[in-house]
Amino acid sequence: MNNLARVIGPSPSEMSIEQLEEAIKREHSRVARGLEGGAYSYGTKKRKAKVSSSKTTVAKRLEKKYGMSLEEMERKLELLKKLEDAQREKGE
Repeated sequence: MNNLARVIGPSPSEMSIEQLEEAIKREHSRVARGLEGGAYSYGTKKRKAKVSSSKTTVAKRLEKKYGMSLEEMERKLELLKKLEDAQREKGE
């Protein structure tokens, strides 16, 4: 355990304010020198562009979700349009 404390160093709560300020300054200058030397951060990963689903995949998902074929959905939508148009004409 003592070897670990020697390698890592004291925790911030074990340091005095002056020691903590000095440690922060050293770390800041170490990072600044690294960035000047051309280093870059490995902290962020590049995200892949989101790929949209193919029309076939979307169609299969809809068929599964509603439990009917696309042709049946189309017929029902056409019927619904006709009913809405009839109601509009009736209301005018």
